[in-house]
Amino acid sequence: MRLPRQDMPLSLPAEQPWEAIRGDEALLDQVQPGGPPLVRWWIAASPAMVVGLGMRTRLGSLVDVERCRAAGVEVLERRAGGGALLLDRHMLCGAVCVPIVSVSSDVTESYRWLGDELVGPLRALGFSAARRVEIDEARADVAAMRTRDDPVARVVGSTCYGVLSPHEVVVGTKKLVGLAQVRRRHAALFVFGVLLRNQSQLAEYLQVPDEATRHQLRRELMDRTVGLAELTSRSASAVAEAIVGATPCAP
Repeated sequence: MRLPRQDMPLSLPAEQPWEAIRGDEALLDQVQPGGPPLVRWWIAASPAMVVGLGMRTRLGSLVDVERCRAAGVEVLERRAGGGALLLDRHMLCGAVCVPIVSVSSDVTESYRWLGDELVGPLRALGFSAARRVEIDEARADVAAMRTRDDPVARVVGSTCYGVLSPHEVVVGTKKLVGLAQVRRRHAALFVFGVLLRNQSQLAEYLQVPDEATRHQLRRELMDRTVGLAELTSRSASAVAEAIVGATPCAP
């Protein structure tokens, strides 16, 4: 399976996070059995803390909701899985919805094609160290995090970009692209975020016992993630164009 290369240019609009997430999820109602994949690209117009389906019951203990409110950062839930992430203008967001018959029944394996589809154009842009994470590597990373008994590790392990997942994209050992999905009987929605800046800012909005821990958390997220701005002067629009021929609208 491949990301569609369309004759008509795609847009890269700036959207409010809650509206953009709902727009991604709406693709599930629009895709047709046997029809082509549907794709969206966007940049967040304002910041938001987002948690995946499996983290909803832990939202209050993971996200510092009061701190977010004071900073004007929305707190949102999404139907896709994944840990906590900071969604802002420093992330290039994409979604692709495909008929379920096109997708492997093995949920983990079903991400492989998308990882490969993203790695190829990134390498073509000059990111030679970009690669897809293998399953054993991801499981070893999660296992190593779980052996640690410190507050930083407990928080990092609950974030989207803090630990590796199979078939996501890294540059060297640092995560660049996070993946998640939603499945229905007829379709699968894959959502992904390409970091333009590392996720160290996420530490500002997570629950920590003290500011010393927040500082350590910030450093660890900086060490474990990388943004394209640290690797290239190309814009988010240029990266999207390289991947699927997107035409910039904003920024």
